[in-house]
Amino acid sequence: MASFVFRIWRRMRCRVTSRLCAALCLAAICFLLIVKCRRSFGLKRAASLGQESGEMVSKGRMEILEDDLHGNRTFYPMEGLRQEQRARIQQLRHECEGKQQQLFGLSSAEWAYGRIEVDTRNGYLYCPLLKVGSTFFRRVFYAVREGRKLHNPYEVSIQRALAAKREVLTELLPLTSENSTRFLENSTSIVFVREPFSRLLSGYTDKLFAPNPYFWGEIGKHIVAQFRPGAGSERGRSVCGHDVTFSEFIRYVVRSERTNDKRRDAHFTPTYDQCKPCALNYTVVGKMETFVPDVALTLDLLGHKVSRERLKTWAHHATADAILDSTFSPWGWRAGILKCMSWGEALRRIWRKLQIRGVLLLENSFPWSVGEGLHKGEGFNRAEGQRREPTVKTFTDTVKRLHEQADPEKLRKQKWSVLAEAYSTVGAEDIEALTEIFLPDFRLFQYDPRPDFIYDHESVAQYRGRDVLFNLNTV
Repeated sequence: MASFVFRIWRRMRCRVTSRLCAALCLAAICFLLIVKCRRSFGLKRAASLGQESGEMVSKGRMEILEDDLHGNRTFYPMEGLRQEQRARIQQLRHECEGKQQQLFGLSSAEWAYGRIEVDTRNGYLYCPLLKVGSTFFRRVFYAVREGRKLHNPYEVSIQRALAAKREVLTELLPLTSENSTRFLENSTSIVFVREPFSRLLSGYTDKLFAPNPYFWGEIGKHIVAQFRPGAGSERGRSVCGHDVTFSEFIRYVVRSERTNDKRRDAHFTPTYDQCKPCALNYTVVGKMETFVPDVALTLDLLGHKVSRERLKTWAHHATADAILDSTFSPWGWRAGILKCMSWGEALRRIWRKLQIRGVLLLENSFPWSVGEGLHKGEGFNRAEGQRREPTVKTFTDTVKRLHEQADPEKLRKQKWSVLAEAYSTVGAEDIEALTEIFLPDFRLFQYDPRPDFIYDHESVAQYRGRDVLFNLNTV
């Protein structure tokens, strides 16, 4: 009898336990669905706040501090900047008219809209075009979302800004819904662009010429294999993908755009492809060439007045940040870099990158004798090199000092000569193909598709065959 009762009790316990587990699972699923629905409703609700009378959604709580500035503060004349914006937007709309599908680009809406940031509470949309001040704006918009008080955006580490949670445009799909349409019509929609040839050289210099083991492996190896005759039989240096020439890089860009190759990279693809300017109603088209006043206008539209003096300090911090990024990152990648080249070559590449970027003058010679051999293991005395090589602090301090001593006008003119020499290494057929691929960007954003630094043959003749810019023996 006791054993019979025990069996009955055990069966009942198993049934109760299984039903309890099922109930708990069902409750968990319901909870997740409720959270998801509340979040979706919250996004749509936020997009509709403050729109009943058609005004802009509420501004951010970020406060830009200027208490450390002395003397009178001056401001850019906003009306003039707004007139320039109206002209840019009018040109954009004119070029897009009737060509929305043609100018949508190769990248899917899902990919592009998954990158475009929105803030339904503070009322802005931003397309982070790479190599056009995107790390600056990621910091700014992080401060806007968080309601930070700051003297300059570089108080926010880029790691913190990139890691922070943010809304993206895909969360507002479908864009034809009432709330999404209202948000897009009333928000400040921002894209900053750059002259296409200049942007490509910047991307090549940063990701393939300067020490960057990740891009060497992901893109460099592919370029060497595809565009260097006899690369399949080469050994040693080409294995790393670290010695891609600028002309090989341009052929890669042309081929990848023509074939929609899976190795296309956002650092090198057209603006219209990434930011979909013919599908989205941008209200601010800033330019790298007029970056400071365009930043002033952008922040003014978001409810934040910034003085010229404050913007000048930001420009100084931007240069310091560029120097630190160019040096600290390679020091952290040293183990991977040394698999491909000596540390002496790596340091010379960093130095030349800063010259190409206009931070250092080309006449500023590399001041250390570390690693005289430019190839891995060639003429490189490790013990002697360790004694001679600079620390990261010594390196950055030296660069900062030389930059502060440099004539700004000389640095500005140097950028033209750098572009002229770089593109003088590219064949005419590849230049024409590249121009055709980026022609929508030239037209949409009012850039000259035949700039003097490429097509003024008399002026650029002196750079052809010079072999200075990417020749490390001249650093």
